[in-house]
Amino acid sequence: MANKPIKMVLAGAGFIGREHLKSAKGLELVEYVGIADPCEVAAKEASVQYNLPCFSDLSEAIASLKPDAVDVCVPTPYHLAQVEICAEHGVNVLCEKPMEITLDAARRMAQIAEDSGIRLMIAQVMRFWPEYRYVREASEDGRYGKIVSVDCKRLSSPPGWNSWLMDETKSGGAAIDLQIHDMDFVLQLLGTPRSLTAWGRDQTGGVNALVTKLDYDNGIPVFLETSFLMPASYPFRMFFKVEFEEATFEMDFWRPKGQRLKIYPVDGDVKEVCVTDDAYCDEIDYFAKQLAAGKPFDAVPLDESIRALELCCASVESCRVHKPVIL
Repeated sequence: MANKPIKMVLAGAGFIGREHLKSAKGLELVEYVGIADPCEVAAKEASVQYNLPCFSDLSEAIASLKPDAVDVCVPTPYHLAQVEICAEHGVNVLCEKPMEITLDAARRMAQIAEDSGIRLMIAQVMRFWPEYRYVREASEDGRYGKIVSVDCKRLSSPPGWNSWLMDETKSGGAAIDLQIHDMDFVLQLLGTPRSLTAWGRDQTGGVNALVTKLDYDNGIPVFLETSFLMPASYPFRMFFKVEFEEATFEMDFWRPKGQRLKIYPVDGDVKEVCVTDDAYCDEIDYFAKQLAAGKPFDAVPLDESIRALELCCASVESCRVHKPVIL
């Protein structure tokens, strides 16, 4: 496997699945060989666009194409079932985030992978997003001292391209599907908090707008703001402000690409950091390289994907019981 491309089948030809196909073009170690999607229209459109055979059934696609891995990009409640199919065929899995809707299902996925011997990685794309990765590296090497506060925002109007995203029975709503990006980011920076408190709007199918406060023993203030309920005229925004002892990092998606990350040092002038990597490309490339080399997915440990989901579920609980949740 090490000297030839990793053959992959895409399961799910919707928005994110097509983003994966587009981003993976040109990768030497990745070859998408087919598409599986029960939605005939979506499957055929992607099939024509990328000149790939399409199937309505994943088992049939695996049996026919004999891939090394499946890229699971179906709606979240079907992740577990897709992993079960892959395990039955001994095929490795790159699975979109969130891992699943419930903690039980996520833990079951991990157990299936372990029992069957297949490799499973969750596509937590912010771990590869250049501005987020830059801050994580600065935190790890301590170049600006310790972190003293974190503020993250991820704000969207209702996602008309996929209305199921607002239904908590299908996606977990914004509290899970959207917030998990920033929850995972904070976990990388600071680890697991001792508790959290969340305030939200239970509207249009679930908790689709909320503010979550994470409580750490050292008292660092950490706030996450997440919404699928912004006006239609409001452009998508992801933002973070991470304060270190010696500098403040600020990223704003509203700025032009390559100019989104700025560093404001305690001493000296503002620094603009130009990073323009394709995060989807990088995560797929990482998956393929680690799989080919027989190395673990250390950049995206399964237990941390489960923990991020656990914290998002706790934020939903906190919104509904109107009190902190001890972790």
